[in-house]
Amino acid sequence: MKRLCLALIFLCMLSGFSVAAEEQLIIKPQTQGEVTFVTGGVGEDERNAMEAMRADYNLNLLFSVRGTGEYVSDVKVRITDSRGNILMESVSDGPMLFAKLKPGRYIVSVEREGHQVIHKAVTVKQRTSLSFTWPQEQGD
Repeated sequence: MKRLCLALIFLCMLSGFSVAAEEQLIIKPQTQGEVTFVTGGVGEDERNAMEAMRADYNLNLLFSVRGTGEYVSDVKVRITDSRGNILMESVSDGPMLFAKLKPGRYIVSVEREGHQVIHKAVTVKQRTSLSFTWPQEQGD
């Protein structure tokens, strides 16, 4: 009987660790004004979680290093409307950022520390994807 109780306690502890690990992987939507967005994609589990949410967002951004296939995070992202009003400004937690925007024309500006700012104009009607790549750093 004592062994059974110990086995049950052990199983409960294991399932508790599993739940805690899953909770850490939850990617929570953020909102700025009328823009809702998520960032992440570091590691397989988080990348899968982001991919599962992709259909809920109509602007999908991806950040990488040209020619290496290396993805990057900590990218400063700014989305402005056609009049130059800042709608969203954040730093990505991973190589993916998905945003939910009203249909229209936008400028997406991204900056990676120590690298040039990249600006891209985009018209969002349905789902639109943009990739931003930076040159490989010297010595890589």
